[in-house]
Amino acid sequence: MARRLDKLAVPLERLDAAVLALLGAVAPKFAVVIERWRTDAAALQFHLRQTADWPTVTVVLGGTGTGKSTLVNRLVGTDVTAASFRRTFTAGPVAIVGSGTDLPSNWLNVERTAITDLPARGEAGKLAVVQSQSLGFPLVDTPDLDGDQPAHHAQADRAFRWAGRLLFVVTPEKYQMTELLPYYRLARRYGTAALFVMNKCEENGVVEDFRRQLADREWADATVFVVPRDDAAYQSPTVADLGALREALNRPTPIAPADRESGLANRVSDVATRLADQVIAPLRQARRDVNQLTSTLRAMETPAAGVDVNPITLQLQRRLQQRSVLYLIGPQRVLDRVRQVPTLLARLPRATWDWVMRGQAPIDLIDPKSTGRPGEPPDFHAILADQFTVVRSRLDDAIRSQTAGGQWATDDAPGYARSMIDPAESGKIADEEIADLKNWLETRWNATPRDTRILHSMLKYLPGGKKLTQWSEAAPYLLTLVLIAHHAVFGHIDLMVLGGYSLATWLTERLSNEVSSRTRLANRKISQRFEQLAHRQITQLCEWLDRQAPPTAQLDKLEEMNGELAEK
Repeated sequence: MARRLDKLAVPLERLDAAVLALLGAVAPKFAVVIERWRTDAAALQFHLRQTADWPTVTVVLGGTGTGKSTLVNRLVGTDVTAASFRRTFTAGPVAIVGSGTDLPSNWLNVERTAITDLPARGEAGKLAVVQSQSLGFPLVDTPDLDGDQPAHHAQADRAFRWAGRLLFVVTPEKYQMTELLPYYRLARRYGTAALFVMNKCEENGVVEDFRRQLADREWADATVFVVPRDDAAYQSPTVADLGALREALNRPTPIAPADRESGLANRVSDVATRLADQVIAPLRQARRDVNQLTSTLRAMETPAAGVDVNPITLQLQRRLQQRSVLYLIGPQRVLDRVRQVPTLLARLPRATWDWVMRGQAPIDLIDPKSTGRPGEPPDFHAILADQFTVVRSRLDDAIRSQTAGGQWATDDAPGYARSMIDPAESGKIADEEIADLKNWLETRWNATPRDTRILHSMLKYLPGGKKLTQWSEAAPYLLTLVLIAHHAVFGHIDLMVLGGYSLATWLTERLSNEVSSRTRLANRKISQRFEQLAHRQITQLCEWLDRQAPPTAQLDKLEEMNGELAEK
């Protein structure tokens, strides 16, 4: 058995390194559990390598008000650790040693601070070291096990697992405190030598009752020392008084080899079980939750932008239509106009009649610059930003709908916030694409449509075509009326128009409206970029989720290593 235990140190170190690698890939709440396990594993390594010539480190444990620090000061003969009868005073472990070599260099595995300003109070997460030549063994005072601060309990529990010998301190009022009972059982389970002190005692009855309680908890052979209250009439037996306690502490407390080996085996089993139950199993569940949430988020790809920039181009589209000959000279439109010439002329507005019959018309009727000014477009930046805010809300709802996801978002609030994209990023998409569209509109605003340019090139080769071209340039939308009104003069042109139905149809089918095409392009680009942004948002959230739990392969390897440790 001893040889097998000696071989556990190296595998335990490898397992500790594998667990340490998890810290960067788990949620903050798991980091606390992992650090707790690593502390227990380090204590196990210390005990596995401990030899007979190492000094026995005695750790004092007890509840609030049991007088641990006062008892330590009495054993040392001077005030080395701070004590107070009003409240908990010791905040961290305080080690009293005769010399620097009395305490193993790696004991407790925390930062050490040499204290010269006495009495020492201690500090959480550190080991305060006080030298006193009057003490021939290392003695460690600890915070309370039942205090109102969980950090104090954690400090005391850590010292317990590193102890070579334990000194339990109770009082008549607190010897039945439930916080101490588990440590009695664990001390026996780990084969740790233990001494018991009934402090502030006033009668022998509570001492006997305390012995019976210990016997019921596997400590039938317990040695109980008694320290009377200063103002009590009770006198403790000489074999159990403070002097006897000091002598007992200066002597090594023997431990049977079988008990030591059994205790180490139990420590190994407990460390392996704690890793499996409190680290690996929760992380596997976390990984399943991460995979489920990731699938949910991926299934939400990709929302449509739902933005149409048509209001920006609508005015320009109407303007180009007004200037387009083919828009007016559609087959059915021309046929209808030819059939309804008298009615049409009769119904023409006065301004149009004056222009056709007398060549007089208000300038705003024929000035292309006076019509079709685009109105104020909608706030596409705000529209797109609002829609992306909705996307973020849906993703956030999906994550928080799962208990684990909501807990991760709360525990890792800064990381979760960094994974969220600012909705203003989506607004920039609209700003950039609209700016590009506006530049295009500015170059097209006074341009002649392609279909009109083609028809102009056809008309200039016909007799009288030059005149018609001038008319079409001034007011293209009246070209058909001019042709009808001068039917007797330009009969061949009328024939050209009537024969041009098929030509107009052919051109209309093949020449797409520039404005409509550019509008569709802008809408398509906005939609594509919005989808890409939403995809990036989902990807960032999935990456954040992936950091909340390690990969399955890593957990499999860790479980395999832990199983090998437990089987040795």
